[in-house]
Amino acid sequence: MVKTKAICCVETSALPLAWTRESGAFPVDIHATLNAAHVHWIERALVEDDPAYKQLIPYVLIRNSAGQLLCYPRHGTELRLHGLYSCGIGGHIDETDRRETLAETVTAGMLRELDEELSNFEQSAMRFEYLGIINDAESAVGQVHLGLVYVAWCAAGYIPAPDNELAGAEWLNLDQLLPLRKETWSDLACRLLPVLPCAG
Repeated sequence: MVKTKAICCVETSALPLAWTRESGAFPVDIHATLNAAHVHWIERALVEDDPAYKQLIPYVLIRNSAGQLLCYPRHGTELRLHGLYSCGIGGHIDETDRRETLAETVTAGMLRELDEELSNFEQSAMRFEYLGIINDAESAVGQVHLGLVYVAWCAAGYIPAPDNELAGAEWLNLDQLLPLRKETWSDLACRLLPVLPCAG
């Protein structure tokens, strides 16, 4: 049996019940509740269907200088989300991202994921802002994941170029995004966004 990489998880019972008992978007500072001591590094296959653990997932909304969000149809490795539209880039935090503090660990995982998904990723051309967490209590996917939502504000003149897994990506205003059939996390994450201006 091939050993898979361990990923960053926390016990669901270590989180406030208000965050996990129902679906929602919460503008809370997770780092005020959790620290590196709460983290467990467990092989993904062992927790993928175990709601006793929440896999921590940095989930980044990318906004261009015109106020639009980078959106794309899901067709990556997560088969349960195929056919839905997304406006977030996210992925598991693995042991290569491990740092001294939880905040540094999450940031390392977020930056690695962006570097993998954007062919011209420039960290210095983005300003990152943490917005809060999202929880989906209704789906099998949501019950084992907790989203840590960030918005990446792109500097004027910098246009991120999505890689293959984000094929079909386009820049949309929120009013264009609303009618689309979206993954639950995108709906939830948009509740944490400050009002974005329309392009024009």
